[in-house]
Parts: sequence; structure tokens; C-alpha cells
Amino acid sequence: MSNIIKFAVLLVGAILIALIVRVVIASATRPSGPPAVTTEKVQVSAADLPQGLLLRDEDLVWKQVPAAQIPPNAIISGAPNAPDLKGALLRHPVASGAVLVADDVILPSAPGFLAATLKPEMRAVSVAVDDVSGNAGLIQPGDYVDLLLTQQMDRRTDSPDMAVSSETVVEHVRVLAVGSEIKRPKNNATDAPETGSRARTVTLEVTPRMGEVVAVAARLGSLSLALRSFATVTRDPAAAAVTAASSSERSPIWAGDISRAVRDLPRSHKASASTNNAPPPVPRTVVIYRGSEKADGAGAQVTGAADGAPPLPTVASQR
Repeated sequence: MSNIIKFAVLLVGAILIALIVRVVIASATRPSGPPAVTTEKVQVSAADLPQGLLLRDEDLVWKQVPAAQIPPNAIISGAPNAPDLKGALLRHPVASGAVLVADDVILPSAPGFLAATLKPEMRAVSVAVDDVSGNAGLIQPGDYVDLLLTQQMDRRTDSPDMAVSSETVVEHVRVLAVGSEIKRPKNNATDAPETGSRARTVTLEVTPRMGEVVAVAARLGSLSLALRSFATVTRDPAAAAVTAASSSERSPIWAGDISRAVRDLPRSHKASASTNNAPPPVPRTVVIYRGSEKADGAGAQVTGAADGAPPLPTVASQR
């Protein structure tokens, strides 16, 4: 009987050991979870971007994308020789969130970049600026500006109210280059332009008609640039031609519209000006006395006087 019990105990032990081994082997061969997906941080568009746009930091974002879905020539973070798309020209419209590749843009270092930046039927014209009229060097390629003309009118008018005038001659034009720079600097302070190297010219993208306006305005007075906000209804460059048409409907601003002191200036020079335009005074009549007789000198005839000339007064002869 004892042998039967021993055999039963051994059999139960063997069964338990077999079950334990089976569970261990099954757990070891069972997959722990889905395989890990390798991702890379690539550069994508932050919004719907139109064709011909000069890219800036706000147009670009980084996004984690599975490695299997990354297209060739994509801009991968940390990749050697990865091009910097800031300041590059977009060749075609791009949807929001689309992965950007090198073939989507024309880099500023590419030959003919400035000519490629111009839209069809547009022109590039340069204007001279200084630290004040050029916004102290804070205007960069890709910005949109208005062009203001200021004239000294004191030599053309007698009214102090109209001694100085200012008007917007061109609206919503894109800056193509600042000096010889056609690429926006980075946002960190180390890339900010130095005071001694500020550009003296700004190149604008204009229509042929706008180019003629700018050329004439540069001879009439001083030009200033007014920086426009990026927060516009549309970023389509074609909107510039539409908004520029409204500038011709605006009235210029005169000195008297701004300064009360100019409006209160005395108008004494006006009185002197009107005096200069007064008719010449009538010559006095000379009366000649000869003893008890008197004669009107106006009726005297002078020998050799030209026809129509006023007669000279006759002086009484001395006796």
C-alpha cells in the first residue's frame, strides 16, 4: 500500500512540474505587446501656405512622423547637412501639416533666387532708406510694408497749413531684400544686424505701375517704410494689388491737420503778398505857376516822348 501512495505522490508531482514548465515556456514565447514604432522629428507646414511665400519661423513646425512614412528629402531634425527652410521660396501651395521636402522650396543660396521670388508681371525696385525711414533695420525680407511720401511744400504755397504733406503712395508690398540680404536672420540675438552694417536700400516687389509711382515719389520728397502686421485676412501675395488700389482714394495729411500751432500762425505774409499784387499808384498832377497864370503839367507835351507814355512834369523856368 505504501508503494501505491509513493507512486501516486510521484505522479502528482510530475504532473505539477510539467504544468509549471508549460506555463513558463508559454509566457516566455508569448509577445509582450505591439512592436515599438520608430519615429523621426520632421519639419512640416504650420498652416495652409500659398505659392511664392517667403517662409518664416511661424510657417514651420516640427512633428513626430513614423520613419516608414517619411518621404525622401524630408527635413529631419538633427540630420547632417539639413537645409534651413527659413527665408526659402515656396514653389507651390502646401496644405497644413504637410511634410516639407527640399524640392518644395528654392533656397536663398540658389542662383536666380531673387528673380524666382518675383511673381509673374511683377518688378523689383529699390528705394533708399536710413535708420529712421527704414524702421532702424527691423524690416526684413518677407515683410510687407507701405511706402509713405513726405514733401516740403513751403516753396510751393503761401499757406503754413500746407507747408508739409504726407501721403501713402504704395500699400502692402513685399520686401524682397534688405541691402544685399535676401534671407531673414534667425530670431536669436546673435544674428541681429549690427548698427554699423544696417542696409541703406530696400528692394520691394511692385507692379509696373507701382514702380513708376515709386520712381516719381523718390524725386518729390523723402520716402519712409511703414511695417504691416502679419495678422492679415489672407497671406496670398496676389492681395497686394487689390489693397494698393485704395491708396489713391485717400487724402494727404497736411501740416495744418496735425499741428494747431501751424494753424494759429499769423497770416501777415499774406497781407504783404496781396500788397505786392496791388495796381500801381496813379501819378500826381503837377501844377505850374507862371506869374498869375497856372497850367496843368499833365497836358504839357514833351518832345521825344514815345506814343502812349505818360508825360513828364514841366518845371517852371527860372527868371
